[in-house]
Amino acid sequence: MKLFSYKNRQPHLGPYPLERLKRGDTAPAYQRREPLKALEFVDEANQLSLANAMVEYVDLLDHQRDGPVTPRKAPIPDDPAERARHLKSACYYLDASQAAICPLPAEAILSEPIRNPALDRAAEKEYAVGSTDNAMSASIAAKGATTWQRTETDDPGIGHHTRALVLLTAYTREPDAQKEGEAWIAGTQAQRAALRAAEVAIVIAQYLRMLCIEARAHTATTSDVDPEPLLLASGLGELAGSSNNTDTVINPYLDRRFGVTVITTTLEMATDRPLAKRGLAARMRSHGPAWWLGFDGTRSARQGEDYQNRPFHYGLFPMDKIKRVPEPTILIDTPNVPRLPKRHDMFVRAAIGDLGKKAERAMVDFRMNRRAPIAHAMMVLLGGLVPLQYGKEATEIVAGTANAGANAKSVKAALHYLGADIIGICEIPVYAWYSHDHDSSEIKLYHRYAISVLINQGHETMDGASGDDWIGSAQGMRSYMRTSLVYGIVAQHIRNLGYSARTHTVIDQDVLHIPLILQVGLGETGRIGEVIVNPFIGPSTKSTVITTNMPLEVDLPIDFGLQGFCSTCRKCARECPCTAIPHGDKIMFNGYEIWKPDIDKCSRYRATNAGGTMCGRCTKTCPWNLEGVLAEKPFLWSAINLPFSRKWMPKLDDKVGNGEINPVKKWWWDFDTDEDNNIVLGARTNARGLSFRAPIDPENRCWPVTPPRMRRRPKKTRSFQ
Repeated sequence: MKLFSYKNRQPHLGPYPLERLKRGDTAPAYQRREPLKALEFVDEANQLSLANAMVEYVDLLDHQRDGPVTPRKAPIPDDPAERARHLKSACYYLDASQAAICPLPAEAILSEPIRNPALDRAAEKEYAVGSTDNAMSASIAAKGATTWQRTETDDPGIGHHTRALVLLTAYTREPDAQKEGEAWIAGTQAQRAALRAAEVAIVIAQYLRMLCIEARAHTATTSDVDPEPLLLASGLGELAGSSNNTDTVINPYLDRRFGVTVITTTLEMATDRPLAKRGLAARMRSHGPAWWLGFDGTRSARQGEDYQNRPFHYGLFPMDKIKRVPEPTILIDTPNVPRLPKRHDMFVRAAIGDLGKKAERAMVDFRMNRRAPIAHAMMVLLGGLVPLQYGKEATEIVAGTANAGANAKSVKAALHYLGADIIGICEIPVYAWYSHDHDSSEIKLYHRYAISVLINQGHETMDGASGDDWIGSAQGMRSYMRTSLVYGIVAQHIRNLGYSARTHTVIDQDVLHIPLILQVGLGETGRIGEVIVNPFIGPSTKSTVITTNMPLEVDLPIDFGLQGFCSTCRKCARECPCTAIPHGDKIMFNGYEIWKPDIDKCSRYRATNAGGTMCGRCTKTCPWNLEGVLAEKPFLWSAINLPFSRKWMPKLDDKVGNGEINPVKKWWWDFDTDEDNNIVLGARTNARGLSFRAPIDPENRCWPVTPPRMRRRPKKTRSFQ
């Protein structure tokens, strides 16, 4: 539990107190004794190693490390310091542990770059399972295809690049193969950190190229630079020991327990200074009580590495403390829950014209996400991940993988280890399967179990947003991208062990996520309606599902009092910019007892929002959208355990200003993309404080509801391009 809030900490400073370190003017001399080698991922001696399933994902990341630069220059600020703050903040938003910038010295450029052999092989991917004729999936996949298939035969080199952005990803507690659930992840620490660091670097490099700036990412498997002298030059590293004769570079807060990637670029930015030698006084300032306690909202020494005192399969959030119940806390009339066609999805309906021409135009080529360049940069990686959702399982089942309880722990441990926030497992109800694909072909049930995940959209950035401004689509895209990467690797690992498995992401899915999230116990449905609220990260999440036939022990639904809380709290309904959330009571709809939102109105607003991209205003203002700081813990405990407190909690939430915009956390640029693909400043920006709008009388409202049986199906596959 954090003792101090980060609400006043500038986002470019990151979670570690790097600003407390004493700086000098000259980096120590460094001479590599052994040639730099590419990190190995394949572990042929250990079939259980999760690193074996990372290989294709590392190959994809390396294929996207470089690419074409857009010819249209974006209106970025001229101030080098502002550019540096922006890019560091973006790295921290994507969960880099530390980030710094330095000049790119010629001696850091390798005379013989390390190169992933996959770059020289054909990278065409085929759909092995799933919707091969899904036009929307193919359209999004195509966004990753350009860089996925790109070769570097005409590589101009990076000798003209002037800056290096250095990124670190911290290690977790060292997994132990003898502990429950940790056999898959033992011995993969370096591979995990390299993968997660590469994810951040690939997205940031793509983002820069979209702004008309040359940029290239350098990973642990493909690099034109030696990261060690750049660690020293950027102030993220120092030579170990008291003598400069050592060739070991360590980080003051992480020692040598980190993965590193580098982005080189032509963008002129303010640089960080190297570290100076630190005496006792300087060490007390950087590593004294403030570091131990986490003052100013930084990560604390007391906290240690992730999972230091916790099993990996439990995750970082105490979901094991939440009450489990036999059935979800809303009534589900199972016999009357229809299986829905994919045609039912509101964004699909918008794209084929059901919500009007304006919404249809906004959905073409997923334009509502492409408008914001940083979201579009994530879409490139997300598109490349689509073909990896599917695959054939190994011909033989690996020995020792038949125990359902052990498998469940291993799956959860692997997903948490890679970066998932909260995970649950259930048997798939029949109604959770879509009935028909986009082309009206019938979807047959093919797996027994579902593994569902929630990944937070980033509370710190949400704190600085209105919920429907220019960072809106990037928040969702960040979580979708992360879930696709993390879940894709674990699904591939399950296939490597001999069991059928596939990932169901926002781009291509054969199951509905919300019924599964309810069944596995990741949250409850609240007044927002078709959104799941988790007791620790609220509704500001995105999900992905793995379905599989691997034997798994299932979880139960949870009850943390949300139904009683939402029955009196109407904050999301009050603050919804398009009044799509009801103020009245729950109703039965499609077999579910829910607060039914006007999903048509919500989808139209999200697709056509003119003052930002998409909308998460309800998740921004929900009282369960918490930082997790110590000061919030008593109120969280009361809301879960004391039913009488739920009536006054929303008023207290308003009183302390939760849901207002925190200007300290605004780091992104308000960029839009016009119809000619020019990046421009947004014509206007939504900047909503709490509105305290009077409630709308439920008796005077009419909600458009079209039952599935009345919705027309497309006669043929519709192109989304």
